[in-house]
Amino acid sequence: MVKKISYFVAGLLILAFVLIGRIDRTPLHSTEEYKNTILNTDNIISAIHKEVSTQDTLLIGWSAKSIVPKGVSLPVAGYGFRTSYTIIRDSLYARAFAFDDGIRESFVLTLDLMIFPIEVRKRLEKLLPTIGLTADQVLFSAIHTHNGMGGFDPSFLGSVSMGKYSEEATQKITEASFNAIKEARNTKSKGGVGFLQTESPDWVRNRIVDGGRKENSIRAIKISRTDGKQAVITTYNAHATCLNMDFWIYSRDYPGEFIDHLENKPSVDFAMYCAGMVASHGPNSPHGEKDFEMIKHMGQALSDSIFVKWEQTPVNYVIDASIHKVEVDFRPSQVRIEKNLKVRDWVFKMASGGLQGDITYFKLGDIDWFGTPSDFSGEIALDYKFDSLAKEHNKNFMLSSFNGNYVGYITCDAYYDSLHSYEIREMNWVGPEYGAYFGDVIEKLIRN
Repeated sequence: MVKKISYFVAGLLILAFVLIGRIDRTPLHSTEEYKNTILNTDNIISAIHKEVSTQDTLLIGWSAKSIVPKGVSLPVAGYGFRTSYTIIRDSLYARAFAFDDGIRESFVLTLDLMIFPIEVRKRLEKLLPTIGLTADQVLFSAIHTHNGMGGFDPSFLGSVSMGKYSEEATQKITEASFNAIKEARNTKSKGGVGFLQTESPDWVRNRIVDGGRKENSIRAIKISRTDGKQAVITTYNAHATCLNMDFWIYSRDYPGEFIDHLENKPSVDFAMYCAGMVASHGPNSPHGEKDFEMIKHMGQALSDSIFVKWEQTPVNYVIDASIHKVEVDFRPSQVRIEKNLKVRDWVFKMASGGLQGDITYFKLGDIDWFGTPSDFSGEIALDYKFDSLAKEHNKNFMLSSFNGNYVGYITCDAYYDSLHSYEIREMNWVGPEYGAYFGDVIEKLIRN
C-alpha cells in the first residue's frame, strides 16, 4: 500500500511539473520581446515618415450585412458556455467603412459579436487579395456584446467560452464581412471627416475597483459626404453587459440602441460602434434601470451626448488615411493558477493556439486610432495621458479593442498582484507589465 501511495504521489508531482510553471517576473523592458516590438514600432514610424501625402479629396463608403445564418442552432457567446439562443431580439451585422485618400485604401470592419473572431480574420486574409486588398489595410473591431452569436472559434478554449464550433456560423460571418467591405468600397463618394469628444460619466463604472477611476469619453468620427450623406463611427468604454446571463437571446445590448438612435436622427444615415477601452469598465445606470430599460436609456443618452457637439464639429476633406500594424512579440503565456504559478505555455497553445497579435494604427488625418488584440483598459489611457499627449502633437486619440487577435485583458500593471478579480487573475494571459508594454508602443506612435 505504501508503495502504491508513493507511486501515486510521484505521478502527481510529475504531472504538476509538466503542467505548471512559475510566473516569469523578468522586467519586461529588459526582454528581447520588448526590444523586438519597439524595433517594429520604429520601423513603422520610419515607413510613415516616407509616405507621400495626398492632394485628393477623401472618398468614403459604408455598408452593413447580416451575420446570422438562417435555420441554424447556434450558441450564445458571453458569460461562459451557453447553448442555443432562443430568439433574436436584435439583428447582428458586419459593418464596414472604406476610406480612399487617392493613394491608399483603408477600411474599418466591426462585428456585432463579443470579439472579432480569429478564424474569421484568417479567412479574410485569404479572401481580400482576390479583390486587390490585404488584411493589413483593415482595422478590425467588435461591439463586445455578451449576448451575441457564438460558435466561431474552433479551438478548445474557444469552444468552451464561445460555444460549440459551427462552420455555418463562421462562414456566414466571413461572407458578410467580405461583402460589407466590397460594398463599402464600391459605394465611395467624396467626403470629409472630423473628430468630436464628449463625456458621459453617469453610464460607466469601474467594475473591478468599487468607486475606482474610469475613462468616461465618448469619441466619434463625424463623416460628411458631398452627396449630402452623413455617418458616424463611435466608441465608448463600458462593457456591453446590460443584459445578464439569464437572457439566452441575441442582442446588441446598449451599442445596438446607441447605433439605432444615431441612425434615427435626420442628420445621420449610417453609424458604427466599436468597443472602446472596456477592460475594467462596466455599464452603469444612474437611475437604477436594469436589462432592457437600461439598454434603451443608455443608448439614447450616449447618442444625445454626441449631438450636443455634432453641428459645430468641422470636417476636413483632403487628408491622409493609412493603416499600419505593429507586430507585438509576446513572451510565453502566463495564465495564472496562483500568485506565482501558471499553466505552462505548451498547454495554453494546445487549448487556444497561443499568443499573437499586433497593435493596429489607423492614421486618419489628425486622428490617431489604435486597435488592440485584447480588452484594453481606459485606466491605462489615463495613466499615460494619451489625450493630452495627442493634443501636444495636434492630434486626437481614439482606441478600440478586439482587433482580430485576442490575448486576454490588458489592465493597469499596479493591479497584477493587488487584486483578485476575474479580469486580473483568470483573463490576464500575458503576465505582468503588459499595460506598460502596450502603453509604451502607443505613446511612441502618438509622438511620431
